Amino acid sequence: MYIASVIVTVCANIISVIGLALLTGYTGMFSLGHAGFMAIGAYGAVLLNRYYAVPYFLALISGGVMAAFVSVIIGYPTLRNKLRGDYFAICMLGFGTVVRLILNNLNNPVINGALGLPGIPKLTSLWSALFIMAILVYFMWNFVNSQYGKNCVAVQQQEVAAEMMGVSLVKTKLLSLVISAFYCGVAGGVLGFWLQYIAPASFSDTRSNDFLATLVTGGTNSITGPFLAAILLTTMLEYLRFLVNWRLVVYGLLYILVMRFRPEGIMGYKEFSLKKTILFFKEFPQNMGKLKGKWVGFWESRNRN
Repeated sequence: MYIASVIVTVCANIISVIGLALLTGYTGMFSLGHAGFMAIGAYGAVLLNRYYAVPYFLALISGGVMAAFVSVIIGYPTLRNKLRGDYFAICMLGFGTVVRLILNNLNNPVINGALGLPGIPKLTSLWSALFIMAILVYFMWNFVNSQYGKNCVAVQQQEVAAEMMGVSLVKTKLLSLVISAFYCGVAGGVLGFWLQYIAPASFSDTRSNDFLATLVTGGTNSITGPFLAAILLTTMLEYLRFLVNWRLVVYGLLYILVMRFRPEGIMGYKEFSLKKTILFFKEFPQNMGKLKGKWVGFWESRNRN
C-alpha cells in the first residue's frame, strides 16, 4: 500500500511537471502558481463526482477542462498585454495565492473552507494512475514534436523572428498555458481521488515551487528529463523520512549540487534513448579500462616528476 501511494504520487507529479515543461521549457514562460490549477482540477473533479455522480475518468477530464478554462480567463488578458518573464511569473504567483485564499474563505457545506473535503471515494488505483500518466506523457511527446511544439520553441528562442514567420505569439503562448493547466488539473484529480482528502493547504506555493524545481533538475527543454527527475526526487523525499527534520535540508542540498555540477539538468536538451543506454552498458567495461589506463598513466608521470 505504501509503495502504491508513492507510485501514484510520482504519477501525479510527472503529469504536473510535464505540463509545466511545455509552458516553461518549450515556450519560455515561468510560472510560480501552477498549484492553483491543480487545486481547481482537484476540487472540480471531486465535487462533480460527489454531487452529480460523474464517472471517475470523466470527472478527471472535467477538472482538467475547468483548470484550462480558468487559464484562458487569466492568460488571455495577461498575454494580450505582453506580460512576459518575471512579470508573468509574478502574475501566476498571485493567481495561485488567490485560488488558495478563495478556497480557504468559502466556509460553506460544499467547499468547507480551510477544513477541506474529507470522505472522497478512493477511485484512483495504481493502474489507473499509471495509465493516465502514460497517455498524457505520450500526448505531450507527440505535441512537442509536432508543428505546434516547434512554434512554441520558436517563440521561446526568438519572439520577433517567430512573429515574422507568421507564428501568433498570443495564440501559441495561450495554447501552451491551456495545455499546461489541463495537465495540472488532471493531476489534482488523480491525487484527490487517491488521498481521499483535499484542502487548500495541499496546494500551497511550496507545491508550485517543487514543480519548477523538479523541472529545472530534469532539464527544461526535455520531456524525459522532468519525467526522470519527478521519479527521483519524489521517491528520494520518501526515502529520506528517517532523517525527520533534516530531510528537507538534504533535499535542498541535492538541488544545489545538481545546479552546481549539472546546471542544464539531468537530461539537459536531450531526450532519453534506450538504444544509447544499452550501448553505454555494453561499452562500460571497455570505457572503464580506458579510464583506468589514463589514471595509471597520470600517476606514473607524476611520480617520475
